[in-house]
Amino acid sequence: MTFTKAPEPSSPLLGLVLAGGRSTRMGVDKSTIAYHGKPQYEHLHDLLAKYCDDVFLSVNVEQALQLANSRFKLIPDDSTVKGPLAGILTAFQKQSAHHAWLVVVCDLPFLSEQSIQKLVFNRKSETIATAFWDSDHRFPEPSVCIWEPAAYPAILRGIDEGTPYPRTILMNNAIELLEIEDVNELTNVNTPDDISEFRQLLQRGKQRL
Repeated sequence: MTFTKAPEPSSPLLGLVLAGGRSTRMGVDKSTIAYHGKPQYEHLHDLLAKYCDDVFLSVNVEQALQLANSRFKLIPDDSTVKGPLAGILTAFQKQSAHHAWLVVVCDLPFLSEQSIQKLVFNRKSETIATAFWDSDHRFPEPSVCIWEPAAYPAILRGIDEGTPYPRTILMNNAIELLEIEDVNELTNVNTPDDISEFRQLLQRGKQRL
């Protein structure tokens, strides 16, 4: 599928790669695994850079020290909120509450540029977010999503109401929902066994070309 013209949204778009998770099930930092010839955080950063005015990495304290002299712009996560929402909230609070954020978690090795492009070109800035349906087509999928500036107060409300979860916030507010072309792109790779399965699927795909 080809998209020929991007919309003209009211707010500029920044990119955010959520790389600061603890990766306890994987045993190593998931963001450093090279599925596409370079660390996953770098792969996603460069992918988002094609569609965003600027791109940042959401990192934990250890990663911030490791990447301090790198080419990447870092947003150390210092939010009291736990989980993926912490990086999104910190980006709004510490970097910009006036930009929209295209947010991607680091453990989606199947995610394609086509899907990023579809999300950007079908963005509805009058909502709080633009997202894909999840793989079961039941709920919004927060692992790759554009959060508009209006999402910031919605996130704060969710925290106040005791529901500091990206999917719940998406479900409780006006959003734009899209169909992803291949639901396998939303598959998280969280364990060594998942890595082996990914590489087997990747090899099969190459053999069919």
